[in-house]
Amino acid sequence: MGPETTEVLVVGAGPTGLTMAAELAARGIGCRIVDKAPVRSNRSRALVVHARSLELMQKMGIADGLVGRGRRTIKVTPFVGGRRAVDVEFGDIGVDDTPYPFILFVSQAETERALEGHLESLGVKVERPVELLTFAQDPEGVDARLRHGDGSEETVRARYIVGADGVHSQVRHAAGLAFEGDAYPQDFVLADVDLDWAGDDDRLYFFLSRRGLLAAFPLAGPSTHRLVATPSEETPPDAGDPTLEEFQQMANELSAIPMRLHDPSWLSRFRLHHRGVDRYRAGRAFVAGDAAHVHSPAGGQGMNTGIQDAYNLAWKLALVIEGRASDSLLDSYHEERHPVGQRLLRTTDRIFNVAATHNLLFITLRNALIPRVLPWVLGKRSRRARAFRFVSQLGIKYPESPIVDEELRGADRAFRNGPAAGHRAPDGPLLMAEVGSRVSLFSHLRGTPHHLLLFAGRGPDAGDFTSDAELRNLLAGYRGMIQPHLIFAGERVQSGSEAPAYVDESGLVHERYGLTGAGFYLVRPDGYVAFRAPGSNLRPLRAYLRRVFLSPVHTGTRQP
Repeated sequence: MGPETTEVLVVGAGPTGLTMAAELAARGIGCRIVDKAPVRSNRSRALVVHARSLELMQKMGIADGLVGRGRRTIKVTPFVGGRRAVDVEFGDIGVDDTPYPFILFVSQAETERALEGHLESLGVKVERPVELLTFAQDPEGVDARLRHGDGSEETVRARYIVGADGVHSQVRHAAGLAFEGDAYPQDFVLADVDLDWAGDDDRLYFFLSRRGLLAAFPLAGPSTHRLVATPSEETPPDAGDPTLEEFQQMANELSAIPMRLHDPSWLSRFRLHHRGVDRYRAGRAFVAGDAAHVHSPAGGQGMNTGIQDAYNLAWKLALVIEGRASDSLLDSYHEERHPVGQRLLRTTDRIFNVAATHNLLFITLRNALIPRVLPWVLGKRSRRARAFRFVSQLGIKYPESPIVDEELRGADRAFRNGPAAGHRAPDGPLLMAEVGSRVSLFSHLRGTPHHLLLFAGRGPDAGDFTSDAELRNLLAGYRGMIQPHLIFAGERVQSGSEAPAYVDESGLVHERYGLTGAGFYLVRPDGYVAFRAPGSNLRPLRAYLRRVFLSPVHTGTRQP
């Protein structure tokens, strides 16, 4: 008998691997996901889920449940040198084009539980404990050697292999990818505990002093808070995890608000690294999440970046395996996500070095500047919006990607200032034309296809997408891949189209997309603009589809 076969082998069942496997399964792509740990960890390593990740989880149908299990906040208070520097309450953060205008604090264990439950509902289970020993690839696929918990081994034949197996990734090692970087010199200690104190349990606190750093994050359970601290004295290399008493002593030294720690669910000592690969793809092997980039937890963006890596790659793998796109589409994964990972490494490194420095000159400058700079940065709505978009990752874009494009001939200034190719598509309120129920645009951009937003506009510049002849002809070869939506402005309009029809009563959605008259946007499965053009002539879209995807009605084989 030959080896077991699958289309994609996913190695690692953290949030990145679970997202990858779930998105492949949702598209009907055969996959296996393995993890060498015998059980899923109940330790909450990452604890922040940002708006951009929640938007992707909304497409998966699990965002609202996760929000219900977490604690949301937009309040932050830094203490500098023992004094309260400023109370940051974003209030009106100036961002209303997302359903999730907040920071969600929720245990990574809960995030994994939600993702794994979703994966199992799609008919795929994580295989544990199963370890990847090595793999070899050829022009047609990958042969991976796996070892099971009972010591037995098997060879799996797959078209592609995805390494979501963390900092010590075996996929990255076997693929020969360099992981350049270093470890930070400081040790860190972490505790999930209950607190008795006078602090606000819905607020994020930072305590910065010459003796070190202490951060207190609100949790929804099983503990009330996550504490992260840098010890004031250097610890020996073989130091074990801290005791509750040791952590209490650090809290006494570093916190400006007296706190009593009790009932810990997790205490740990760790050292942070800042490293990244130079390539996200090596033939038929890919890396994502911590296997591709690892950095300080400043901004809470590590897990979120991995989830977005996986979502970016999954829909592309599916289209290639289905025969709807050539293998070259997969090169755009590195071209889009590698710059994101590199920027993240640089940004978190700078933030971390400012927060955790032991240099007395830097400490003096930091302590003097933070109380002055933060109120200025957050004192204006537009600056609050920019700060939130950066932290929440709503501002990530791919304008240089080879698979996005736009046609701007005949476009007015408003359209040119709308979401450009490679930028995130915004949300907005709509009315269902047939039934009159109020919905959000994002609530109808779920699932796996590209979504074609056909804006009819109003007045003399209104477009006619209702005849369906050209639209039906365009979509004939992309059935199941593109879902059209008709969006009228101003008033209820009867449509003869088979596409869902909506009314943009206030004109806000047209405005957010830079449209007064007609125009259209093709939105990718991951929520970014693939193509846009003004007017109602769909010929430029046809040319784009033929350039990026295989010819209409093309069907490929799906045998590994």
